[in-house]
Order: sequence, then C-alpha cells, then structure tokens
Amino acid sequence: MQRNKFIALVFLLMLGIICVVNVATGDRKFSEKENRALEQRPQLTLSGIESGRWMEQYESYVSDQFTGRDFWVSLKSNLDLLSGKCKSNGVFKGKDHYLLEDIATPDETQMNANLTAMKEFQQTYKDIPMYMMLVPDAANIQADKLPKHAVTEDQNQQFTQIKDTLGDSFQWINVTDALNKHKSEDLYYRTDHHWTTLGAYYGYQELAASMKLDTGKQQELKPYAVTTEFNGTLSSTSGYETSYEEPIYIYAPDDLEKATQVVVNNVNEKKKTGTLYDTSKLKGKDKYALFLGGNYPMLDIRTTADSTDRLLIFKDSYANSLIPFLTDYYREIIVIDPRYYYDNIKDVMEENKITSVLFLYNGNTFVKDNSISGVLQND
Repeated sequence: MQRNKFIALVFLLMLGIICVVNVATGDRKFSEKENRALEQRPQLTLSGIESGRWMEQYESYVSDQFTGRDFWVSLKSNLDLLSGKCKSNGVFKGKDHYLLEDIATPDETQMNANLTAMKEFQQTYKDIPMYMMLVPDAANIQADKLPKHAVTEDQNQQFTQIKDTLGDSFQWINVTDALNKHKSEDLYYRTDHHWTTLGAYYGYQELAASMKLDTGKQQELKPYAVTTEFNGTLSSTSGYETSYEEPIYIYAPDDLEKATQVVVNNVNEKKKTGTLYDTSKLKGKDKYALFLGGNYPMLDIRTTADSTDRLLIFKDSYANSLIPFLTDYYREIIVIDPRYYYDNIKDVMEENKITSVLFLYNGNTFVKDNSISGVLQND
C-alpha cells in the first residue's frame, strides 16, 4: 500500500512539474525540428464545444506544446526501433541511413476531378502543347533501401492509371525509367522526401528530350555543395536519423559571365531578386527552401535566354530544384503552386502569351492534391 502511494505521489509530482514548466516556457508558434507550424490554443466557443471541434483542437494543441516534445518524439522512435518497428508517422527507417516516405493511397474522387480539369484545360488551349511529369518517390525507385518485409502501394500502377486517364491530351514524361537507370546513385536525400539536385538533373534531361529543347546552347554544368548540414523533413516527422547531415548541391557553369541571367518576381510578395537561390535559407532548418526561396503562389521568372518561348509550370516543391535547369530555353517561366494560388489562371495564359505548359509533381503529392481542379476551373 505504501509503495502504491509513493508511486502515485511521484506521478502527481512529475505531472505538476510538467504543468509548471509548460506554463513557464510559453507556447511555440513554429517547430524548427519538425519544420512546421504548431497548433495554438483554440478559442473556447459554445459551438466548438457542442460540435466536439474544440476538444479535438485542444488535444492537438497540448500534443504540439508539450514540454520536451522533440525529446519525447525522438525517444519514442528509438524505443520503436528497439522493439523491431521500422516505421513512424508514415516514414520507413531504411538501410544506409535512408528514410523513405510510404507510398500514398490516392484520393480517387479528388484525383479524378483534377485529371478531368486538366483535360478540360487542355481542350481550352488545344494549340498549346502540354506535358505531364510525375516524379516517383524514393520508396519506389530505391525500394531496395526499405526495411525487410515493408509493404507499400504500387506507385507504378498509379502512374499508369493517371497516364491512361489523361490519354493523348498530355505528353507523358517518363521520368521513372530515367531514374531507374541511375537507382544506385544519390537520387533522393536520405532524411528528406525530395529528390536531390542530381535526381532533378536526370529528370531535366528526360524533360528536355521530350520537349525537344536545344541542349547544345547550354554550358556544361558542374555540381557545387552549398551546405553539408542538411537534415530534412522525414527525419523531423519520424524522429529517425536526427543527427544525420547530408549535402545540398547546385549546378552552375564555369563561366558565370556568359550564363543566362534571371530576374525572379515573387508576384504576391512584390519582391524581385536576381537569383534562383535564396542562400539565407541555409541558416535555418528548411535548407531545401534554398531553391526559389520555397513555395509561393506565383513566381514570374524573366531571363536573357535567346528565345521567345514562355513556359507555365504547375508544380509542387519537387519542381523547385529542376527549374534552374530550364532558364536557358525560355524568355519567361511562370511558376504556379496551386496549393496557394487563388487568381484567374486564364489571365496568366493570355497576358503572358504562354507557349507551353508543364505539370511537374511528386507522385505522393499529386494523388492527394485538392487544389489543381479549383485553380484550373477558377474564372
């Protein structure tokens, strides 16, 4: 009996200490470790209580603001590993320090709505060539890195279904085969869900061949490491490999004076820069945001390229590290991220005299996207 009382007292004491520390430290708005905004204290309302929404929000708030959250997430992941579990929050702990995001199950209703909107969009602009490039995830291309007995969705089958649905309205860029030819190379980051700049380079080569770009006009490009201290979002999400750091490369020509010059106009923020890279991002957690400075509703990239062609790209963040390879071929590149864009896309097509359109997405992002149809059908 005395032993039970002692355990209960210790438990209550620890709970009290945690509550005091939680109050003393205050709420955090953003987790650098997880690279995401944290839930804030929800406003107490009668309707929120009646619907149960307030309680759900409060549980998320307590979970996000719990003292030592980063430590407990890491501890749980390590204990799971000791028990033989190799998956945390949808992320597999693979071989050779690789973390691999599980292949997503499509939202069939929304995906079909997106594909229908894409075909209708193509029919509106029949004379403008349109291209579709879906980039497979690491769990597809580098499945040999998955832990033993790991089971994932068949992403190749998903891509086949999407390609068949689009039919002849879009030219399909088969980047899966291109990446499979180089699967032994570092095509994906070990701690992040994005492909590396090398992976993006192989994707660009396949894209250039399909779009018949004159690659002879481009100078030879060489990779340069801009950081060796990248630890990405999959590590943050899972709690695995939190101390593992890896490099990020950019590709640049030897003769910068002869290189194509750019002006990047961040339309919504009314900010212009003369570079495709925001090196200030290398000081923070989300170092992949080096490319284009991150994700924005609309970027208007003007170049000094010897061309009158103008490209419109609908994309997710996978496109950010590929776009720098395209600036030698277009006078203007309009970059739209449908997740954040709410304006009339028809105005963009007409006012910017677009000559070709590219949809460039990661497979997992595309099959779950709920934004594309809304943007394409927004008048």
